[in-house]
Amino acid sequence: MKINKLIILFLICFCFTVKSQSIYNMQGFELQLKPLMEQMFSAQTDNERFNANEKFMSVMEDALEGQKSFSYPFDSLDKIKILTSKDKVFRIFTWAIVNQNGEYDNFGFVQSKNRTSGDYEVYRLFDKSDEIAMPEYEKLNDSTWFGAVYYELITTKNQDNTYYTLLGWDGNNIYTKRKLIEPITFAKNSGRPIFGQNVFYKDKNRRRYIFEYSPKAYFNLQWGNQFFTESNTRRKVKSTLFRKAKPFEVEAPKMDKKQMIFFDVLEPAVDNMEGLKQNYVPSGEVDGFYFDNGRWKQIKDIVPRNKSNNKDKYIQEKEHNSTLFPSKEKK
Repeated sequence: MKINKLIILFLICFCFTVKSQSIYNMQGFELQLKPLMEQMFSAQTDNERFNANEKFMSVMEDALEGQKSFSYPFDSLDKIKILTSKDKVFRIFTWAIVNQNGEYDNFGFVQSKNRTSGDYEVYRLFDKSDEIAMPEYEKLNDSTWFGAVYYELITTKNQDNTYYTLLGWDGNNIYTKRKLIEPITFAKNSGRPIFGQNVFYKDKNRRRYIFEYSPKAYFNLQWGNQFFTESNTRRKVKSTLFRKAKPFEVEAPKMDKKQMIFFDVLEPAVDNMEGLKQNYVPSGEVDGFYFDNGRWKQIKDIVPRNKSNNKDKYIQEKEHNSTLFPSKEKK
């Protein structure tokens, strides 16, 4: 009996020691990562910033492959966007480095559960956005990633299926900025990330939405519990003894409430500039997507009724640039 108690006590002490060592190791990694991150965003030259970024990625990859790393928060890495799914299936790290020409390169990692082994696998993301011919319609993965800094992770369900959708920001270059709606799934046997999914209602070939617009414009792409009215709602009216029917009658707008992705409708700021994205700005109209029966269904011409916007739910361009991509101090 005493031997059994000693064995149990030993196992408890051993587990506690292993957990303590894991946390200590992760703290050591974080101490290495913090100064590299600062150099990535504040160094004076492209060479210094991108060299620091390569070192950062190497250390981060080692850290994420360590035991107990999935639950480690990396709190001091405040310039890296870290999103974790509520069910702990995956988390994604993204950031971007801007060069002297105003071009942004996106970087990241996905840490996802291998459902076969139960372990978390680590995948480094390679931004190939400039090489993708039809980016809104192609199935992509970690080695062919349409790079972005993700600021929102949406989890939706239909029956026994769980769906994950990312909202992201891409600084692109001095001519245009981009935001995107990016569904993400995972290979069953490996946990490898698959970017893009056919979940858009009546648009079966589309795998993601990419919105490209003028760098002078603020484009809103947001997820939230949204109050709205649907415009142009029409119904047929029957004839009565005292009233002759009209073909259609416009109903008074009805207030509704849904969890939805809503966004500005873009249009050229100048006539005859169709297709030149550097001239695209919000038109004043707002569309949205709500999730229903395993699909994102679009609502057009809505009027948002939220009284206030939660800044954690989207990125304002000026705030995003100042926090994630600080301007370099001049000598």
